[in-house]
Amino acid sequence: MVLFTSLMFSSCSKDEEEPVLPTLSLKQAEGFTTDNTTAAFGDTIRFGVIANGNGTDKLAKFKIEVNGQTALDSTISTQNFTFNFYITKSIVDVEEWIMSVTDIAGNTVNKTVTITGQFGELDSYTTILMGAQDNVNEKSFLSLSNHAATTYLQAEAFEHQADIDMFCFFENNETHQNMMTLAAPGSNITGIFTGATSPDNYTTKNLTYYVKTDLTAAQFDAIGNDAVVLASYNAEDKSRKAKELTVGDVYSFLLNSGKYGLFKVIAVNGEETGTLEIAIKVQK
Repeated sequence: MVLFTSLMFSSCSKDEEEPVLPTLSLKQAEGFTTDNTTAAFGDTIRFGVIANGNGTDKLAKFKIEVNGQTALDSTISTQNFTFNFYITKSIVDVEEWIMSVTDIAGNTVNKTVTITGQFGELDSYTTILMGAQDNVNEKSFLSLSNHAATTYLQAEAFEHQADIDMFCFFENNETHQNMMTLAAPGSNITGIFTGATSPDNYTTKNLTYYVKTDLTAAQFDAIGNDAVVLASYNAEDKSRKAKELTVGDVYSFLLNSGKYGLFKVIAVNGEETGTLEIAIKVQK
């Protein structure tokens, strides 16, 4: 009986011992992130992970998760482990990055860093109506300067040529048939508008680049900051014209000023006297 009681006491004592956990810390060095932070879209954030075993149980697994999704799941077998990596801030408002290590005894420790998007504001214009080159009622030239969407007739635009970012015209020739198009004075498109005040005669010719996106009209409507705007522009696909415009199309654009934006096609009346109705969201 005495021996049995002694064994029971000894066994209970071992079960109640706290396990010795591995350790995990983040590198304290210039350029590395160790705490919750903010970042703009496209910013680079660097992490340095330093993990150590308990001296007995080797580290067996290293894992990185972001917002519940596994970004890395690696098997290791060592007492000491270091890993440097970097990420680029995405369009997601808040990213929770969890870095964890587990030893062969199943003990896990982790570090969590939350990165909150510090995205830019947008100027939004729900409807802009523009006329093609032979439309005498609707204005064909658009300026997005000074936090406003201002349209001009051809003669008026000539007096504000440093502010003109786009003009609307209809193409119908052997090369380009039945196309409502947006371009800019710097696109070197000639012969569309005529006379002394045509863009051909500008001394200041702003250039706007366009990229057709896969965004839907509903996705465009939901955009509230410049993260998606920036992510939608692919310089490798840029063009000096946004052509064959169709209702529901969403284009990304880069202005001569360096600002990025998106426009959505609302309505098209495609002919030389026709009209184009668009909505625009552009960086403030």
